[in-house]
Order: sequence, then C-alpha cells, then structure tokens
Amino acid sequence: GYTQQLPDLTGKIRLNSNENPYGPSENSKKAMMDSMAEANRYPRDFITKLKEEIATREALTPEHVLIAAGSTELLGLAGLTFGLGGGELAACHPTFDFMMVFAEGLGCTWARTPLDKKFQYDLHALDKIIGPKTKLIFVCNPNNPTGIEIPYPRLKSFCGAHGTKYPLFVDEAYIELSNGGRKGSMAGLIEQQPKLIIGRTFSKVHGLAGMRIGYALAQPDMIKAMSNLQSTRGMSVSALAASAALASLKDPAFEDYSRGRILEGRKMVNDAFDEWGVEYLESSTNFVFFKNDKFVSDPVEAMAKENILIRSYDYVPGWSRVSIGTVEEMEMFLAAAKKYVVA
Repeated sequence: GYTQQLPDLTGKIRLNSNENPYGPSENSKKAMMDSMAEANRYPRDFITKLKEEIATREALTPEHVLIAAGSTELLGLAGLTFGLGGGELAACHPTFDFMMVFAEGLGCTWARTPLDKKFQYDLHALDKIIGPKTKLIFVCNPNNPTGIEIPYPRLKSFCGAHGTKYPLFVDEAYIELSNGGRKGSMAGLIEQQPKLIIGRTFSKVHGLAGMRIGYALAQPDMIKAMSNLQSTRGMSVSALAASAALASLKDPAFEDYSRGRILEGRKMVNDAFDEWGVEYLESSTNFVFFKNDKFVSDPVEAMAKENILIRSYDYVPGWSRVSIGTVEEMEMFLAAAKKYVVA
C-alpha cells in the first residue's frame, strides 16, 4: 500500500480549517526541494508546465487555465473583474463568502438567497433573483460549510440556462471528495458555456493548503479578463508551489490514498453520530456539519478544553463543523466528543 509520513499528535488537533493532514505527498516534497535549485529564477517555466498539464487533463488549451495563489485569489479576481462598477453578485447563503465580501468592498451588492430546508444550495431560488443587475453568479459545489453536493443534472441544467449570459463561477474546491469525483465537475461544459468559470484548489485532496495554489478553467477571454487584473503579472505562485502541484497531479497513488483515508475518517464520524443520535448533513467533502442539540455544552468550547479545534458559525446557530483529520485524530475527537453527548 501507499506509505506517507504523518504528523505527530502532540499539541492541538486542528479540525477547524478543512486541511488535509496526509499531504503534501512525498513526491511533492521532493519536487519542492528540487525546485529550490532554481529559486533565483522567476517561476514562469514552472507555471507554464503546470498550465500545460492541467489543460491536457481537461482537454483544453493552456489559454483556458489561470494559475493563482489558491482558490481564494481566484475568487478575489472574479469579484474584482465582475464586481467593479456596482451591480449584484447572486449567491446562496451560507456558503464560502470570500468573493461576495470582497466584491462588496468594491461597491457591488451581494444578492443572497438562503439554502433550502434541507440545506441544499437552492438553485430554484437563485433563478428568481438573477436579473438585469446581476454581474456574476456564484455556486459552491459541494458547498462549504454544509458539505452538500448539488445533483449533477440539476447543476448542469442551471449552468446551461445561465452560463451563456452571466459570468457563472462554480467553486469546486472539494470536487475530488464528492460522490462523483471529477466526473461531477462542470468543466466539461466550458466549450458550450462562454461565461462559465470553474475554480479548483490544491489545498484539499492534494494537501497543499500552505503552498497557496489553485487554478481556474474558462474560455480564454474570461481567463484573460481575470489575469489582466492579477497584480503579479501571472506569477502569484512560487516555483515551489507550482512544482509541488505538478508532482501531485502526476501522483494518482497519493490522491487515491489521501481520498480513501479522508473518506474513512468521515465514515467514522457519521457512524458515531448515527449511534449517538447526533443529526448531521450528508457530506461530500472533508468535513461534517452537525447539530449541537445532543451536546451538553457548545461543542466548539467543549472540544477546545480537549485541545481539539473545530468551528461554528454565527449565522448558522446551533450547528458546528468538524474537519476530517487523520484516522487517529478522528478517534481522539470522537472519544472526547462522546463525553459531552447526552446519553
């Protein structure tokens, strides 16, 4: 089987930021060390090679690819490109809100609609708020912080209805961990949908959150519009980050190992919550969103006493989110959490 050096379990167990505890892969670490020999050079060649590899995998050209410092920079670039000059960004709430908050700072308005009663990203409600003022539509699939995946036919239909008229950004940060994996991606629609933008990251299944690297896929004019506002002249990622990402893409054994272990940890949480009667949402990501009412005290505060960090959100009262760490970390989380669950 695949072997990977794991972190030690001294200090705080960090289950609050949806990081991958299994990465970077050993091949990525070696690629970073090798790239140090060219640290005196600008990273253009590394970025070009990564673009070419991504384009080949997606059956697109390098002109369809934008490399950025994580999907966060992509979201900021899209908010900047389409949010300047006012108008509205249409998105559900709660979701990963960086793009909308960034665009609001530029004078754009976030036209928001809630998730439906099952915490699903409500595309029907989103349809109703799209109109003449819409500058961009944002869809996070699977959604963060809820972890729920939009059914492929429904999202495909939504993209078909809007991707020719409005810039439509589909954030696929967790797509590799979803039920369909990359087969559930909307990237195959790019040639038919001139305004569709797909955002991806190397922070999750590839375990490179600290290296800050992600990419967008879109038609070349959309990529050019965003890259024109990239303040770094297309070099916002380092040679180390680009070489690590390229090595990880070429390492399917690590991706399979990483995904498999994360899903194993997720099932441990689901099984325990089922046993305890804790309500949770069916996740297609590396985190689980769960209800607090079976706990004797706030789970975030309770876990902090146990040296375990998890998250909650002011705008979703009564719910918390736990990221999936190593199997050993999840055993420690569940042993600690059980102490606070009402029998």
